[in-house]
Amino acid sequence: MKKITLLLLSILIFLSNTVLAQTDTKYINKKRFFLVSSSLASGLVASYLYVQNAWWSAEQIPFHFDDGSDLTYALNLDKAGHFLGGLQAADLFSSSMRWTGMKTTKALWYGAAFGTGLQLAIEMKDAYAPYWGFSKWDLALGSAGSLWPVLQHHNKDFSAISFKLSYYKRSNIYWQLDQQRGKETSSFAWQDDYPNQTYWMSFDINHFLDLCCWPEWLNLAIGYGIDDTQFLDDNLSKTGGNREFYIAFDYDLPKMLKSWNSPLVKKVSHWLNYMHFPAPTIRISPKFEFHPLFI
Repeated sequence: MKKITLLLLSILIFLSNTVLAQTDTKYINKKRFFLVSSSLASGLVASYLYVQNAWWSAEQIPFHFDDGSDLTYALNLDKAGHFLGGLQAADLFSSSMRWTGMKTTKALWYGAAFGTGLQLAIEMKDAYAPYWGFSKWDLALGSAGSLWPVLQHHNKDFSAISFKLSYYKRSNIYWQLDQQRGKETSSFAWQDDYPNQTYWMSFDINHFLDLCCWPEWLNLAIGYGIDDTQFLDDNLSKTGGNREFYIAFDYDLPKMLKSWNSPLVKKVSHWLNYMHFPAPTIRISPKFEFHPLFI
């Protein structure tokens, strides 16, 4: 606990000191800055305490890199989770820095550094876990997600693409496999429950196509998930499963709610827009199927 907490706080302190050292402080509201820093520090420690029990409760082993099973685990759906996690961490940090008065471009770059730092901290912890290891691919994808807001800021095509997550508990296979491992997992755990997660890449159709009557708040999304046919191999690692691909309508909440022109609504709609809400969906693979509403 002490080592990882120190690492997380060191990342935040380093970024904080760098921000104050390299930014014209006349534009920074110092009270807001230290409020943001203390809140993020508290959030990091609280998040660590949660995932310590959810992910890393098993006995630690010496530092090691992933043995290659990472490229087959959950059919790489976890890579989408790392990308989205890096994106959200960067967005949170850069939004907080803009609130303190920092200029947008600089805040986005600091957000990218913060998101990458968190991904590095996660991989350092995974490096001592018996069922995982330090994954260069997880770090790379998490870092790529952290850089996505920077790309969106500089390129309109990137800004017309968003990434989302949906979760609905359709299967208990995640808990059943943990029981086979001799591990009791909280019924509220979801972060590693990949059979019940779907990750989405959502496209602003009006940006890419010149259509006369397509609603500006309606997007098209491509989804990726896995089914519940996973099992444990001889090393008690989860393997198997079939890839699932979807095409669905998706909602751009900030555009849907743009008539409610208040700062609170804008912030709430921005963060809710990371969620994919129920919508008509076609599952393409492994079996063609239409869902009037899928989440």
